[in-house]
Amino acid sequence: MFARSNPLAPVAFVVPLVVLLGACAPTTYETSATTTVVAATTTIPTGPASELLPRLHQTMLTLSSYIGPDASGSTTSGKNEVLAEIEALWSAAETEVTSLSAESAESIGRMVDLARTAVERNRPADADKAAKFAGTVIDQLLD
Repeated sequence: MFARSNPLAPVAFVVPLVVLLGACAPTTYETSATTTVVAATTTIPTGPASELLPRLHQTMLTLSSYIGPDASGSTTSGKNEVLAEIEALWSAAETEVTSLSAESAESIGRMVDLARTAVERNRPADADKAAKFAGTVIDQLLD
C-alpha cells in the first residue's frame, strides 16, 4: 500500500514561511524630521519672605489635586507648572529665610524636595505631607 500525500502539505509549509520571511524586511528610518524642545520659563517672584512664604504654602496645598484623581476619577493637568511655581517661590525666599533661621530653611527645603518627589513619582500623599509640614514651619517662622 502506498501512502497518499496531502495535496495541501506544500502550501501549509510555504505560507507560514513567506509570512515569517516577510516580517524580516529591512527597517528604514526617516532622518529628515527635526524636533524642537521648548523649555518652560518661570519668572522668579520677588518680595520679602513674609509675602513669599504664605504664597508658597498656598501653592503647595493645591499640588496634590494636580497629582491624584478627584472624586470623579479625573486628574487635573498642570502639576509641573505648580511645582515650577513652588520652586520659584522657594528660590526667591530661600536666602532671606536662611538668614532668619537656617533650621527653618533646611526644613522648608526638604518639603520642597518632597513636593518634587511627589510630582516625579505621582504620589499625592507626599504633596499633602509637604504642604502640611511646610505650613507648620512657615507659621512658626513668621510668628
